[in-house]
Amino acid sequence: MKWILKANATIQELQNDFRQLFSHLKIEFYKAPHSSDEGSSQKEQYLHNIILADILGVDKDIELEVDPKMSTGDCEMMLEDSHQLHTQIFRLQRGTWLQTTLSDAMSLESQNQKGMDADSHTESIKASDFDLE
Repeated sequence: MKWILKANATIQELQNDFRQLFSHLKIEFYKAPHSSDEGSSQKEQYLHNIILADILGVDKDIELEVDPKMSTGDCEMMLEDSHQLHTQIFRLQRGTWLQTTLSDAMSLESQNQKGMDADSHTESIKASDFDLE
């Protein structure tokens, strides 16, 4: 599936586009990278009204091919390596956004399904991720 990050879009608009692909996932953008299996600090998070071109310093749209079977960590690394975008993916689970730090090996599709299952009360919450918000 294609995800186009428009240069003139705000972080909020990019998040909305990402949620169209994965209803129970959200992506946040940060000023600094995080290590594998490590959470990102909220104080490093870009405000949602920031324009992508202001972060990148260029006014060019980015077209990405996002494979639902791609791991969460690989998606974050793809954005880091190819576009210097520091991101963290969160999963919506029972009304709480959880950083997917300890489950980065799961696919985007599986993360999304895990959130949907939790919202339908078919899965109990496990201490595999945590809430930094």
